[in-house]
Amino acid sequence: MDQNDKYDNEKILKLLTEANQFFEQNRDYPPYQIGEFLIEFCKLFKQLGKLLYFAFSDVIEKAQIIKDRGNEYNEQTKGIYGIIQIEKQKGLMELNGENNKEILKNKTLPNYQSMARTMLRIIRFFNYLKIMFIDVDQNRNKKFSDICSDAYNEALAPYHTFMVRNAAKAAWLAAPNRTKVFETFVGPNQTDEVAYAAMKKFVNALEPIRLNFWDYYNTNKLTNLP
Repeated sequence: MDQNDKYDNEKILKLLTEANQFFEQNRDYPPYQIGEFLIEFCKLFKQLGKLLYFAFSDVIEKAQIIKDRGNEYNEQTKGIYGIIQIEKQKGLMELNGENNKEILKNKTLPNYQSMARTMLRIIRFFNYLKIMFIDVDQNRNKKFSDICSDAYNEALAPYHTFMVRNAAKAAWLAAPNRTKVFETFVGPNQTDEVAYAAMKKFVNALEPIRLNFWDYYNTNKLTNLP
């Protein structure tokens, strides 16, 4: 395996720590660290199986959108909230790359996908991650495939089409056992308790980010973006 494709939990924690530190200083979140976190995290799914990786391939696409918007607005603002406010002022929040002509009534920004709607989908994914990892810890005899399925049904399925939900079912059925998950998450020759501790540390690092984004979206009434 190419080392660039290997999941690195320490790198993940470093990116989350940097994002949380940025928030403490700026009351906003940095596009680069959030985008890189998503890209790096999806390497876990890639190592756990092709179908599981395919089920979350859109997360990587959204991570790139986050980084692209961050680069695009870098001279105006350094944070995701700031970008969303600019999009709100310009009437861009609902753009998804397909409805642009209809909303803008012209040919400007034909491929633009907004930070606002992209991040809404990502914070739903954050919900999925929290539910999944807590379930792994609290129900230690439960199959990982069932954990993935239950987390998906609670956090993501309500927002997906029938076809997407059916495709997701195949991914959960192909999910590996806990041993493979633990080996991928913390490396080989580690005890289960080391893996559980690492997962708790991950959830604790992600949780303030998840909560702060939901607070921002609820406060600004952005939870129903299409």
